[in-house]
Amino acid sequence: MKQLPLLLLLSMTAVVAQQPAPEPPKPPVDPTLPDAALQKLLMASVQNKASATSLPVVQMRGKILQGGGRGLVIIEVNKQILSLKKDATLSLSGEHSHLSLQLTELTAESATIEVLPLNQTLRLQ
Repeated sequence: MKQLPLLLLLSMTAVVAQQPAPEPPKPPVDPTLPDAALQKLLMASVQNKASATSLPVVQMRGKILQGGGRGLVIIEVNKQILSLKKDATLSLSGEHSHLSLQLTELTAESATIEVLPLNQTLRLQ
């Protein structure tokens, strides 16, 4: 009779020994944070938007005025020296290759340049 509980105890121990150890609990996942793949896509789109809407550094280096409001302006765009005639359009290269500059007004005091397609106006003095 004493052997029956002992056999029962041994068989239960064998069953418990065959079961794998429980895995440690995983830390809770924050549902508001995107996974790595989505985070990479979001960051890529943010960087593209930043470059698509940012303006280049434009500085006026000189201007040549002619009669009738004509002339040209000498500008430096991202360390490149360029000239832009009145009512002419200049397409940029490099990081800002999607932008064009158009000299819309040239006076003795200032030059007005429109940045296309952003439709932003720069007034250089």
